[in-house]
Amino acid sequence: METLLAALIAVGVTLFFVRGYLKQLAHGAKPGGGASPAGAPAGGAAGLRPCPRCGKTIARGTAFCAHCGAALAMWQVHSAAIQIGTSGGKGTPQPIINASLCVGCGSCVHACPETGTLELIAGKAILAHPERCLGHGVCAEVCPTNGITLAVGGILQTVKVPLVKENFETNLPGVFIVGELGGMGLIKTAINEGKLVIDHLKARLAKGEAAAPEGMVDVAIIGAGPAGISASLTAQQYGLRYLTFEQGEIASTIRQYPRQKFLMAEPIELPLYGSLYIADGTKEALLAVWETILVNTGVRVQTNERVERIQRNHRGFEIVTSKGAYRARWVVLAIGKRGTPRRLEVPGEDLAKVSYRLIEADSYQNKHLLVVGGGDSAIEAALALSRSGTNRVTLSYRGDSFQRARERNRQFLDTALKSEKIQVRRRSEVAEIRPDSVQLNAEGSQLELPNDYTIILVGGESPDEFLRRMGIEIVEKALSV
Repeated sequence: METLLAALIAVGVTLFFVRGYLKQLAHGAKPGGGASPAGAPAGGAAGLRPCPRCGKTIARGTAFCAHCGAALAMWQVHSAAIQIGTSGGKGTPQPIINASLCVGCGSCVHACPETGTLELIAGKAILAHPERCLGHGVCAEVCPTNGITLAVGGILQTVKVPLVKENFETNLPGVFIVGELGGMGLIKTAINEGKLVIDHLKARLAKGEAAAPEGMVDVAIIGAGPAGISASLTAQQYGLRYLTFEQGEIASTIRQYPRQKFLMAEPIELPLYGSLYIADGTKEALLAVWETILVNTGVRVQTNERVERIQRNHRGFEIVTSKGAYRARWVVLAIGKRGTPRRLEVPGEDLAKVSYRLIEADSYQNKHLLVVGGGDSAIEAALALSRSGTNRVTLSYRGDSFQRARERNRQFLDTALKSEKIQVRRRSEVAEIRPDSVQLNAEGSQLELPNDYTIILVGGESPDEFLRRMGIEIVEKALSV
């Protein structure tokens, strides 16, 4: 009898604590005494926030929404604080890494005397162990892109991005930004953002917001990369009137992507298509899937039509392209960070091995690489690619000297030349790019070099200028990764 009574008491106590635990979860609090997330006042509404996707209350700092299942890392950049100047205060100065400038060369990681303080994560340098940093400042000195500053205040990384709210709307009402341009470069994230922004516009219409009048589409989508295609598919699924513009061919958005490999650890759902999964992660595999999606879904894209101007009017927006003028209720920009790079217009430039921007320099190992250009971007790319010591890097420049580059970069390049880490071909121009080689015209003679990848950095129009002309604000955000 006593044993039965003890068992009943134990069950009752257990049920009491389980009930309390479930109540904490229902109210969005963390288990373990109801502790508030770091940085939030205990026990108050300041420890809660609305989910950017479904709007229901969730705990700050949680990884997923308990209601709709959204991965909240997607809104990391959107919800980050705007960085104004360098942080003040007392203590040891620590590196703030500008992720927009970091090319993943690893120079800072190797130069830091305190091993393990800095690490390369997802192709970007990060202050992985702030407690180990003693403020030497060597990392800032060796960074080839001037992407590291020293400050006090605990900020680990900054990124320069358009000012975008959690619903993807910019400071210019009616204009939305999704994909890489908003600060998150993963293909999976871009596809999700493309769908979510159209979900948001559909919800606005359902709440009674005026639809586009006759002669005007509901939404104009600029760019046909992963985010733009996802937005187009979702608009078509919902029966919205849409136009999608791509300044080149559909294939060019994939071929010009700066990453050589893609990580897609799990399938992702595409509207009107189904489950998307790319096993080998190459550009060629992604391109084949992309072409299949376009054929099977019938999504409409107006290719070889460059958007030149977007202007707001009393009803929406006027979009002026290289082929005509259009009107739209809303505009979704999915143009990527690369903007419009200047091309060489040579045979073979459309090969998948050609790109117009360098990210994740450490992903190139034991390769024959050609960098084309004579400015800071080209020199910094060549230096970053040579850092591993395993690549054979050639820098091709049509001029005699690198006078347009900063003095610091010229000094770094001279050092790399003396140590034979980089070969420079002055007064040379690319004549043809082949699958496994590249042909240069150098001082009247032709030279063929083995080549795995070609990075062309000869200028172009930055998307920042396009955004500023529209009235969209560019800010620097502080990330506590």
